[in-house]
Amino acid sequence: MATINRTEGNDKQNFKQIESDSWSSIYLPAICAGVVMTIVLFLAVSCSKKPDSPAAKITAPETPAVQTPAPISAAAIPETPKKAAKKHRPTTATYVNGVYGVSLTYPRKYSLQPADKQKEMPVQTSFAKPGAVQVASLDMPDGLYPETDFSSALLNVSVNQGMTEEQCGQFATPSNDADTAKSATGDQPAAEPLKPTTIKLGANQFNEVEQMSGSGELQSDLKYFHLYKNGACYEFALDVETSRKADEDLAQVDRGKVFHQLEKILTTARIKDVDLTRTENADKAAAPQQIATTQPVATSTQEKAQVVTPEQK
Repeated sequence: MATINRTEGNDKQNFKQIESDSWSSIYLPAICAGVVMTIVLFLAVSCSKKPDSPAAKITAPETPAVQTPAPISAAAIPETPKKAAKKHRPTTATYVNGVYGVSLTYPRKYSLQPADKQKEMPVQTSFAKPGAVQVASLDMPDGLYPETDFSSALLNVSVNQGMTEEQCGQFATPSNDADTAKSATGDQPAAEPLKPTTIKLGANQFNEVEQMSGSGELQSDLKYFHLYKNGACYEFALDVETSRKADEDLAQVDRGKVFHQLEKILTTARIKDVDLTRTENADKAAAPQQIATTQPVATSTQEKAQVVTPEQK
């Protein structure tokens, strides 16, 4: 039988070894578990804080606030300057003679010549008695009928105060120098008086005659209109003249068309009631061409004659 000899030193050494092995096996796993748990808790805490990080936070874009503009007062709005309305020049004018109460409207392109601007009467009158006084003459512009034998056309106004109503209905017998000479010698009978016709133009009723004069290159076609009013005979003479040279190839103008233009003006003629007795003596002393003027006259017997445009009425 073997005998085991234990010594005190060996017993202490074995006890220390057993004690050391017991502590490692008991506490070491607990320490490891604590470390692991600490790491897990640290990671958990770290993950829970990440959403609060500014870099990871997602926010909706801010919508800028819409500012309502302050109301603008009417006084603050600058007023747009208004364009001036374009004035159209009237196409007609009206001639008014205060002495004889005559007025008529005509196109502005026509040329009006009052009596004081004329050296002589533009056409021969057709009164049965002498004593005619020139009032005014209205000329048609040239060039209205190109490529024709049209030369000129006019409307002439004159008055004869020394006539009765019956005499105003009569017209002078047309004649030229050659006819007058032959009539005086008895070579040919004197021309018969013209027989007038009655025609109404506008507001007036006239006695009218038509006569031709001239031959060859120059011809004149005249229409006379007589009207008795204010104790005097008013005459409106319409004259259409044509001319052509032998070597000119021109069309013949439609005289009826030209007369129609002049008669349209005659339809606008108006004769007011005026007292002509106070001008009778002055007419005998004054030159016939100075009766009607375009400017105001200081004397009581010579009233003004003027042209009035529509905007002046």
